[in-house]
Amino acid sequence: MKKLIASVFFPGLGHLLAGRHLKGAILALLFSITLQALLAGLIWPELLAHARTPLAALALGIWLYALLSLWWLIRRTDRARSDGRADQVLLAGVKAMLAGDLKTADETFRKLLKLDDRDLEGWLYLARTCQLRGQPARARTLFRVVEHLDLDRKWSRQIDILCHGKRFGTPDITS
Repeated sequence: MKKLIASVFFPGLGHLLAGRHLKGAILALLFSITLQALLAGLIWPELLAHARTPLAALALGIWLYALLSLWWLIRRTDRARSDGRADQVLLAGVKAMLAGDLKTADETFRKLLKLDDRDLEGWLYLARTCQLRGQPARARTLFRVVEHLDLDRKWSRQIDILCHGKRFGTPDITS
């Protein structure tokens, strides 16, 4: 809810707080450019006399889009978590991975990330599946996504073990 309120004051801010950095930056940039042009039209009225109404409409459109987009994102994520669909999909992916059906596991974890693309376990299991499928470069990229999303460092030990092959308590002889 705080993210939605932040976007009321300045479009794109809520997206930045939600971790949608690119979308938030683009919305904030577009809104600030439009607002700057409107303010320049107030200072020099003859400069943008004919463009005032379209610029105001554009600024309002960006503001409304940012609010609706963020509301939809929050709603979709909350709904997937509350009705248990995300847990069911995660469980199905883990079962497929343990059964050795890595292609199905990959597809299932991607489906989970479509429900909630901030799901750390989904990213972690997808990275592990890629690792098991013999795609180490892709797995490392996905492990970096988990490191970026894991603000509490809940999964740092698992990432070190899976990605770097480091076991705690054993010396690292490669450095």
